Amino acid sequence: MTLSLPLRSPLRWLAACGVSLVVASNAFAHATPTSREPAPDAEIAAPSAVTIHFSEPLEPAFSKIALVDAHGKPAASAASEIDAADTKTMHLALQPLAPGRYTVQWTAVAEDGHRTKGSYAFSVK
Repeated sequence: MTLSLPLRSPLRWLAACGVSLVVASNAFAHATPTSREPAPDAEIAAPSAVTIHFSEPLEPAFSKIALVDAHGKPAASAASEIDAADTKTMHLALQPLAPGRYTVQWTAVAEDGHRTKGSYAFSVK
């Protein structure tokens, strides 16, 4: 007994698999920065805060921003916070910074539990 399938069946099957992969990847997305203030490698006057906008809502208990100076010492005394009105945004309030290079270190845990982290630097004039 021979089973014959229409020529379009394999194409439909591939299309269905592609759609399934897109849906699955969105369900298990990682929170990645969409914008950062100050921007990476910026040379600016002392900012009053570091703000990072992410692609996914964040889990406040596990997400954080830290700021260190050129010697690796903490440069912010406050703890970072998730924006209550936009859980995709995290802020770190800053006291006035002295001129120099600073590194922002961030950890983001999306609501689905996936963790990402990274860092970038900026300079204060």
